[in-house]
Amino acid sequence: MKNLLRLAVAALTALPLAACASESEGPAALTWWQGPNADTPTQAAVAACNREGKYTIKVETLPEGSDKQREQLVRRLSAKDRAVNLITLDVVWTAEFAEAGWILPLPETTTRTVSEGTLGGAMKSATWKGKVYAAPLLSGSQLLWYRKSRAQQAGIDPAKGELTWEQLLTAAGSLPDGERGVATPGNRYEGYTVFINALVASAGGQIVDPDGNPGLDTDAGRAAATVISSLASGPSALKGMSTLDEETMRAAFENGEASFMTNWGYAAAADRAQKEPEFKKVFEDYGWARYPRVVQGSPSAPPLGGSNVAVGVGTPEDQRESAFAALACLTSTQSQKTFMLQSGIPAARSSVYDDPEVRAKFPFADVMRDSIAEAAPRPMARKYNALSTAIQTAFHPPASVTAETSSKANAAVSEAVKQ
Repeated sequence: MKNLLRLAVAALTALPLAACASESEGPAALTWWQGPNADTPTQAAVAACNREGKYTIKVETLPEGSDKQREQLVRRLSAKDRAVNLITLDVVWTAEFAEAGWILPLPETTTRTVSEGTLGGAMKSATWKGKVYAAPLLSGSQLLWYRKSRAQQAGIDPAKGELTWEQLLTAAGSLPDGERGVATPGNRYEGYTVFINALVASAGGQIVDPDGNPGLDTDAGRAAATVISSLASGPSALKGMSTLDEETMRAAFENGEASFMTNWGYAAAADRAQKEPEFKKVFEDYGWARYPRVVQGSPSAPPLGGSNVAVGVGTPEDQRESAFAALACLTSTQSQKTFMLQSGIPAARSSVYDDPEVRAKFPFADVMRDSIAEAAPRPMARKYNALSTAIQTAFHPPASVTAETSSKANAAVSEAVKQ
């Protein structure tokens, strides 16, 4: 009987060890939690990295919409889920996830690898309190899109990249009724925060500093409010400005109601121009330029979008080296080129924009690269969602905005970051 008990105890004691041994045998099995909208380049990247034979990556697809994606990731990461190894993050989540301890800082060697050749704005979005927590995979910035014939008629040349908002609105206002619109975000949504942040940053300010102190009750905050007020109350205001988002702006630009528009690179719709002869005529009049300046003589700080890849805190110790190697592989220059060509989302690495295939498909590649390099990330704040909602509420609707709105918004942001 005693011998049987000893055998039973020995077997029970050996079980965890056997499990650990099983996990450490063969290539590490990693899971990448990725968004649903780029399946083809995602599978291509995974296949290329798995060929190295050092690890195997399988993909778990996150739900549609950034709110649902964040909710699922937060739930799993806060429970230290061992199967959440590689994570695609919206660029605004880095600070929150790093501060909560849900993602791991990159080792020095991985940091060097993923930083090499990565554009400045994208790299800022992966960094929190001096440490790099993620590798930029995709990026993007908004440009000023315009009808070339109408810009010429209005007497301006946006392609020089030196246009201020004041000059743009004055020139657009001189166009015939029905053509003088300037389309910018105005709805109460995240895109409106993106717009306001770019205006504040272009005026030399920031919505909050790294310590969470609000910075809207300043000259920069008042300058941003003045631009929105001029847009909403001047002759270039579009009907329904308070509901404008990326898609409704694009529609107004395509139908000619707006001659100027700020928007992401997807608005170019070059593929559609190849398929639709009527749209091709409109597309051939498209021009693109650097985001307008707020202060004459000071370059603009365009909006920044995109996504980064990080390593989840629940990743077992003996798989972390493989996870960081996989992160570097998934965000390599070749991988970013594939994503840019197949999904249309701009790369975060500079050299991708020199590739002949990329330049053929994205004629605005040089302007996009420069914009990402000098873009202003949204506030890196632990309570970003509350902060963003406070800004949208204070500045909405655009027609209500005055220079004093910046003071009201400053108080709202202060309350939001303290919650």
